[in-house]
Amino acid sequence: MANRAMPAATTATAPATLNEQFTAAYAQYRPMVRNTILARLSLYGSPDVHLAEDLTQNTFLAFYRQGDRLTQVRNIGGLLRVMARQSVGHHYRLMRNQFEKPTDTGSWQYANREMGPTAAGYCTPTAGDFRAPTLADNGDSDPDMDEALRRVRQTGGAR
Repeated sequence: MANRAMPAATTATAPATLNEQFTAAYAQYRPMVRNTILARLSLYGSPDVHLAEDLTQNTFLAFYRQGDRLTQVRNIGGLLRVMARQSVGHHYRLMRNQFEKPTDTGSWQYANREMGPTAAGYCTPTAGDFRAPTLADNGDSDPDMDEALRRVRQTGGAR
């Protein structure tokens, strides 16, 4: 009987070699990736340099996670350019609903105050006291809170 040995397993690229390839690609293509991202960001307004740096790092992190497939890529620059464009799109897709626009609702001093019209046509707070909400006595309110509100209304807030 012939001695049949198992075929040699395909050896993956050594980690040191992958790290060297990634380092070389990072050094060579980083300016191109950053400029691609800056060009994309300028389409959305003024380019943010700090955001471009973050997205550049995210692009290279995604590229590094490709692992063994890095050796099979023929055009690394083209792949990185596509990944850079996609990273900008992913960023704005994730941030789509997270923008907050601050609104000045006026001074907090006038909250819950009655507003009266003036001669100039706009409303100003009246000299009256703050409005207190009325509670319906339908049995589902807190008795302790009701007692505390009754005391505040009787004493005018003094302790």
